[in-house]
Amino acid sequence: MLKFSRAQETYDIAGVQIGGQPWERPTILISSIFFAGDKIVQDPLKGIFDEELAKILLKKEEEISKLTGNPRFIDVIGETLEALIKYVEFVASQTSAPIVVDSPSQNVRMEAIKYFSNSDLIPRLIYSSIGIEHTKEELNCIKKCGVKNAILLAFSMKAMKPERKIELLENILIPAAKSAGVENIFIDTGVMDVASVSWVSLAIRDIKERFGYPTGCAPANALYTWEKMKELGKLAFHAAASSVLSIIPLLGADFCFYGPIKHANWVYPAIATIDGLIAYGGRIKGLRPTTNNHPLYKLF
Repeated sequence: MLKFSRAQETYDIAGVQIGGQPWERPTILISSIFFAGDKIVQDPLKGIFDEELAKILLKKEEEISKLTGNPRFIDVIGETLEALIKYVEFVASQTSAPIVVDSPSQNVRMEAIKYFSNSDLIPRLIYSSIGIEHTKEELNCIKKCGVKNAILLAFSMKAMKPERKIELLENILIPAAKSAGVENIFIDTGVMDVASVSWVSLAIRDIKERFGYPTGCAPANALYTWEKMKELGKLAFHAAASSVLSIIPLLGADFCFYGPIKHANWVYPAIATIDGLIAYGGRIKGLRPTTNNHPLYKLF
């Protein structure tokens, strides 16, 4: 049974608790919506989308989240400021979940948090992300806007192995986040391809042992371009993808970016099963989940 010797940080974001030892809380599952190529988006620049279909997808994820006991964050991705604001406001109106504010454009992310800085939404928002290409302007913006939740992306072509990621965090990213006034630090260990998920998962284990911050990654960045497995058909792909996703909580991950929200129907049962087995294994040493709303009690 994996147990970290360092005390683990735990946060409460809009009523969702995250962090701690592997058996204590279920994995937070993070879906993506309005991403580039998302079929529900009709105009990615203006943020026009199929609202009814978006409501259905959010509702279905909510239902399976309640069924399995795995809480959710929602990764809202916008290409322009206009689009991102519309998307965040829509998701906030339909759910009570924490929202990851995401965009491939640093400027769009910054302007979005400026827009929401004086709203009641700020405590629910998680900035994504502070990486090696962060700027002083970005850090100042995060601080001025009162953003307390942020993801640190521990990824660089020079920091592929776990020990290099720890150095990147210790020397650059964590000091940057603290200078920006971030209180709730999340660490994304950065996935390059499917094979790298093994190294990334080992990094999750080592980073939690070293720093104690809630840590996870985004296998979705590689899974859906895994052409060799797609060639074997949908069932084979889902089985293989479930294996890839499952290694992450086994090595202590607190959260997982699993990709398009439409895949909630198979992702939640896969991760909930692993979470339940981890928690049941803890019983050998008298360890129990900190919540009754856990896959161990929901599914077993």
